[in-house]
Amino acid sequence: MLTSNNLISISHKIELIPNNKAKTHFKKAFGCSRLAYNWGLAKWQEYYKQGIKKSHLELKKEFNAIKKEQFPFVYEVSKYATQQPFLNLNLAFNKFFKDLKQGKISYPKFKKKRESFGSYYIGGDQVIIKDNKYLKVPNLGNVKLREKLRFIGKINSVTISQKADKFYASFSMQISQDEYNKTHKITIKNNQSVGIDLGIKEFISLSNGLQIKAPKPLNKLNRLLVKRARQLSKKQHAKTKQEILQGIKKSNNYKKASIKLNKLHSKISNIRADFLHKLSSLIIRNFNYIGLEDLNIKGMLKNHHLAKAISDVSFYEFKRMLSYKSQYHKRKIIEAPRFYPSSKTCSSCKSIKEDLKLKDRIYHCKECGLSIDRDYNASLNLKYFAQEKIGLVQAEFTPEDLTALLKDLAINNLITSKVETGIQQKSYL
Repeated sequence: MLTSNNLISISHKIELIPNNKAKTHFKKAFGCSRLAYNWGLAKWQEYYKQGIKKSHLELKKEFNAIKKEQFPFVYEVSKYATQQPFLNLNLAFNKFFKDLKQGKISYPKFKKKRESFGSYYIGGDQVIIKDNKYLKVPNLGNVKLREKLRFIGKINSVTISQKADKFYASFSMQISQDEYNKTHKITIKNNQSVGIDLGIKEFISLSNGLQIKAPKPLNKLNRLLVKRARQLSKKQHAKTKQEILQGIKKSNNYKKASIKLNKLHSKISNIRADFLHKLSSLIIRNFNYIGLEDLNIKGMLKNHHLAKAISDVSFYEFKRMLSYKSQYHKRKIIEAPRFYPSSKTCSSCKSIKEDLKLKDRIYHCKECGLSIDRDYNASLNLKYFAQEKIGLVQAEFTPEDLTALLKDLAINNLITSKVETGIQQKSYL
């Protein structure tokens, strides 16, 4: 996001190449971070029952007073591993009270120990990069980076995390606008707007007639996912509380199968994230004004027939990426109200078709006789909505612009199709 004095806050995530000693240290730090968070949450609940209000700073002070006697092992890792969780707990409660006013319940939960996942925070004053290829971790030493840090600027913090069998360092930095421009593609300067209709069959339909498909990695790898989950369940491990009390431990084969399953989950997540990053960056670079619909995604996920397909395309993450990237490039996103009838409104005469059903893929207008692809019609309405809100005359989308956009899509290996009136002609770039 943009900050004052022409500075930009940005994150850069780099894979680490740790040895066994470093892996053990990271897992110990994950455990200390989890301990501090759970201790703070338990204490907050205890004081709440007694009618006592304690701030996160008071809880942190209380933890620091007893950690030397009760938890001496926390001194083996960075001090931030047990300090930052209290700030995170404060943010969690702030979110809970904010959501409560809107009728939502998001009470903070205790963190569980997970074999292949975890994270902890290191403050910027303890972060040292050596020779552009090593990260000096407090209380550990140098850990090799998979690649060099791309940006020159101030490092505010680093978060060490694990996902499946890989470890990462996420650098939070402040850089100048010039430094940002060196490492990102130039934004196309125009005054064009676009309407975007989100869907499952075609991930997005643009008001210029293009539709873009999502890779849907969960759907493609679902059979392998089920197979590995079944294999994991058959390995020796405690399946009930009684077996846990009996001391049944996880076998080595269980741990190996667990890593294989986690790696597959990670692969699915990475494919989806790669697609969403490429697509959101492409749209932000090519359009000044973006019209979107405000979808009730949580409500949509309650439909058990569509929940899996909706999760596979990740509408929320796509909108989140568009939102923060628009700040970097000074673009504007105009979101239509949740009940705006973008699909039911005729993009030509503006009449509303109340009896439109989900299975009706072609929009037939009884008033003016227009016959048009349903999603394309919705994207046009979202574009017109954005234009009305802006109150400016938008530049025409020319064949040259379309050629440049198609070329950009082809470079990123994004599958597109061109929509005609009521007919879809497929072309794979």
